[in-house]
Amino acid sequence: MKSNRLSLAIFAAVAAIGGAPPASSGLQPLLRIQALANGDAELLIYGPIGDEWFSESASARSIAEQLARITAPTIQVRINSEGGSVQDGLAIYNQLKRHPARIVVTVDGIAASIASQIACAGDEVIMPANTLMMIHAPWSCGCGNAQAFREFADTLDTFAAAMAQSYVAKTGKSVEEINALLQDGKDHWFTSEQAVEFGLADSALATDPVEPADADAVDAMLNALIANTRLTASAPAPISAQLRSRLTTTLTESRFASLPEARQLAIVASIGDEEMKQQFQKVLAMAVAAAAAAPAPAAPAAPASLANPDAALQPTQGDPVATALAALVVRNQAIRGVFAGFHDVAGVVALESECLADPAMTIEQAQARLLARVGNGATPLAGTGRVEAGEDETERVRAAGVQMLLARGGILSRTDAAAARQGNPFANSTLLGMAEQILIRAGVRTRDMTREQMARAVLGQTTSDFPTLLENALHKILLNGYQLTPFTWTRFCRTGILTDYRPHNRYHLSSFSDLLEVNEAGEYKTGTLGDGEKETITGKRKGRILEVTPELLINDDLGALVSLATALGQAAGRTIEKDVYALLALNSGAGPTLSDGKALFHTDHANIAAVGAAPSVSAFDAARIALGSQKDPGGNDYLDITAAIWLGPLSIGGAARVANGAEYDTEVSSKFQVPNKVRNMYRDVVDSPRLAGNAWYSFADPNVEAVLEVAFLDGVQTPTIEQEANFRTDGIAWKAAHRYGVGAVGYRGAQKNNGP
Repeated sequence: MKSNRLSLAIFAAVAAIGGAPPASSGLQPLLRIQALANGDAELLIYGPIGDEWFSESASARSIAEQLARITAPTIQVRINSEGGSVQDGLAIYNQLKRHPARIVVTVDGIAASIASQIACAGDEVIMPANTLMMIHAPWSCGCGNAQAFREFADTLDTFAAAMAQSYVAKTGKSVEEINALLQDGKDHWFTSEQAVEFGLADSALATDPVEPADADAVDAMLNALIANTRLTASAPAPISAQLRSRLTTTLTESRFASLPEARQLAIVASIGDEEMKQQFQKVLAMAVAAAAAAPAPAAPAAPASLANPDAALQPTQGDPVATALAALVVRNQAIRGVFAGFHDVAGVVALESECLADPAMTIEQAQARLLARVGNGATPLAGTGRVEAGEDETERVRAAGVQMLLARGGILSRTDAAAARQGNPFANSTLLGMAEQILIRAGVRTRDMTREQMARAVLGQTTSDFPTLLENALHKILLNGYQLTPFTWTRFCRTGILTDYRPHNRYHLSSFSDLLEVNEAGEYKTGTLGDGEKETITGKRKGRILEVTPELLINDDLGALVSLATALGQAAGRTIEKDVYALLALNSGAGPTLSDGKALFHTDHANIAAVGAAPSVSAFDAARIALGSQKDPGGNDYLDITAAIWLGPLSIGGAARVANGAEYDTEVSSKFQVPNKVRNMYRDVVDSPRLAGNAWYSFADPNVEAVLEVAFLDGVQTPTIEQEANFRTDGIAWKAAHRYGVGAVGYRGAQKNNGP
């Protein structure tokens, strides 16, 4: 939604009413998640939707990251947004819809443009009486020829059709009724009651009793009314009505009496409540009479701004209030005439309001201030413009080649592959045909070259387009294979970062000694911090080489290339998985040796069950007790660790799931059903074919009490590739490398049971 003077006026008034200074422009961006006392989660979406260049914003990616961490049964979503990116808004709407929690949306200020669609994702939508919602057609700006603009308009219609589905689902209206709002080019504003009636909201709440408005709030509300009267005839009337109502309900007689006379005059002309207006007129008349009786009256000052000059009282003989109001109308009409032709200049509207509010401001002074404002920071009439460097031809060709390789290799989905072929210059080219086109673009004459010569030539240009697009495609294929690998280590290991290949320390600090009672002499004794523990983890490099020869291009063997790159990516993921389980298998299954010279699982560490047993209710309860009884390194206090992950071989994984999920104790065979005391003790059951025998493990949450850690160099968790020419084969070779380390960083967060 494009900001306009109406938006700014509303923002300023609402901010001041709430006790905060009015913002200079727009909504301040805020995206935050927090836990509420009742167990619900609260997600705040304040400010623009989508990525912003110059400020923070609520993007689809940031919302997805926030929602992924929420496990609460109810999410309270609070919105105060002027809208933004339709793409991000649609994605946020679907993310909220897919989340298993109950979504309760509250509009804190406004939900305009695409923000109104996000609000429709709520299972319940609540709008306080002083909030607004707005729907309009999607819009954007572009450049190009006439055909490009026709296609651009069709694209906007397609976006509108997609948006309509969400409004239809929320309101129960027909597609035709919703399209009427999205196709007429107007902004459709809804008060809370109108939104409930239309189906956009489920309930409209009365606003809480408000504190009397202070001087800043009065100024903000009056300025908002002034800005509203400047708008076109299409401006929504309820906005002025709400501002006038808010002004009436928050301004007491005592507060009115304490305001400057200029503000009093403006308020009398602005409010719509006749009874309240008469009371304020009496207060104003008493003040005027008192000023007239003063021994040294001040020179009469020009009256200040009226939000609605037509409402001014006509002067009558002997009526000082009406006379003052009439003079105020004349002065203000003249000032408005001075500023009328310059409202499009930045800062002029605010300057006009300032001049109207100053009772000592003359017409000549207002003209001088306007002239200084118009000339300040003036820019050319055509605007300064903005130059952006888009993709050059080389980048477009490389991107087209990569997309074509991914489409032919089966990496893209059917829809994405069809889109990749559309208008692609390599859509019908073989690998060698693609290579020939790139050679021709580089100025190489290929008419007299054999197929093998072309293959050797294009692979020999290591800095040209073809090797680069091959590298980009191979990297995507490699990552696709890596991500297809079923990892289990991420479920019970902590992920860390290494800065180099030297040993990196992982510390487990002790606790401070307990506080002692102070004796009668008031003497405090010195406490100590017990010795902590230190483990280390070291990074290593692992990798393989993938080679492309001229024969592969001549034979158009893209399938072999995709298979090799995919297999290499899967091998990278599989290597980490194997390394983690190999760590557990060290020392005949007791795990790696720690810094104290003992194996990870050792009787001195109190993390081996005294009696081996199959997965059962009693065995799980014993593991729970053992974990919760672990103390800190100094032995001062219990760590109160809880079990979160069960790990064991495939052969007993089913029994573990039964014992963990059963409603009743599976060990009780009598007719009486005893509740399962460890039901759902483990949030995750991990069984792997890489574990053999009957031993199984209980792990704490790795983010709470880590036992095993997989740390990546510089935090890069995916394999990387590096290119080099192969002199012996006339081809190109890529080195796929993965840099990481695996190690044990503690023993208190795990319990091992050797099984029956």
